[in-house]
Amino acid sequence: MLHPIFLIIFAILLILFLNSERMNASNTQKTLWFTAFLMIIAAGGRDWVGADYPVYRSMYNFGFPNFTTYEDVWNKATFQPNTMDIEWFYVLVNKILFDFRMSFHVLTFLLAIASISMQVSTFHKYSALPVLSMIFYFMPIYFITDCGQMRQGIGTAICIFSIRYIVERKVWKFLLCIFFALGMHKSTIIFLPAYWIAALPINGVRWIPIIVTCMILAPFKAYALFGGLIESIAPQEISDSYTGYSADKYYGNELETGLGDVINLFLIILIILYDKKGEKKIYYFEYFRNLALFGYCLYYIFRGNAIFATRLPGVYMAFSGYFAIPGIMMAMKKEIFRVLKLGFIVYFLLLCYAFSKVNAVKGSFTKDKYHNILW
Repeated sequence: MLHPIFLIIFAILLILFLNSERMNASNTQKTLWFTAFLMIIAAGGRDWVGADYPVYRSMYNFGFPNFTTYEDVWNKATFQPNTMDIEWFYVLVNKILFDFRMSFHVLTFLLAIASISMQVSTFHKYSALPVLSMIFYFMPIYFITDCGQMRQGIGTAICIFSIRYIVERKVWKFLLCIFFALGMHKSTIIFLPAYWIAALPINGVRWIPIIVTCMILAPFKAYALFGGLIESIAPQEISDSYTGYSADKYYGNELETGLGDVINLFLIILIILYDKKGEKKIYYFEYFRNLALFGYCLYYIFRGNAIFATRLPGVYMAFSGYFAIPGIMMAMKKEIFRVLKLGFIVYFLLLCYAFSKVNAVKGSFTKDKYHNILW
């Protein structure tokens, strides 16, 4: 089983979701921020927990202090020739904390606070049903990013936060967000076109042939055609990473078909089926729909490469569970809302069970393996 702190968070979120029709917005918001606080404690205080924890700790204590300088960070940030393999903003935060003789756990807490608070505040601002957004985030994205791949987690969080500048059509603030997100993880460059994709005049029905075309192209590794373009316009480290993963013998394999594909197809149908109702009743629904469906297009385009299919479309597909599906839920009739609510509760319970049996054991999130410096 998962450690009790995770089960408590999960139970609170499910109870809130179950009672969402009776809870007022103020009480819901306070409770969600309390769960966010628990999530910060669990992620920030974890000790030797998470897939990449040993690597991050080693880089903090032995890598960056010995092999990088602030000049290296500047060169990396301004796309000048440099020898750094890790993104500049992440290195900068590490170096500042290390130079002030801070513990590694100050870094984990700082990143957890920034990532979780940016996303939760965005849920409250733009999601029609923030508690559902939180559940989609918690199970299992939170474990994979904030408790594992921290660099991509904070980079994705900045992209999610930037939706306010897409909505407000403030392009320079959006680009500044992408600059800092890219400074945390290079994969966030994929979110650069989001500012323009969100505003495309393409309704749900018009997305159908686009998604079907991407499904048809999936076996043919059409993403290989992007290689030349990326090498010509992207910074060197991005194009090198793209080329490396394209030819990688392990990560370059095709993504296996599983239950996730069935869920993705269900969410796509749900978004398209209730598209008009969502547009009529939910502010900015068309932005969230476009970003979510574009993410599914990327998912099918990149299915021939496991690392691309799991990392690159993720920030777009997050808009499905975070904003599009909650919007559709709130636009539906009460009877359909209750049926879907029950269905999602069953889904998340099964997902929690499956995650506990496999990924939680590997990541040390179970009650017998999880350790936290605070207790």
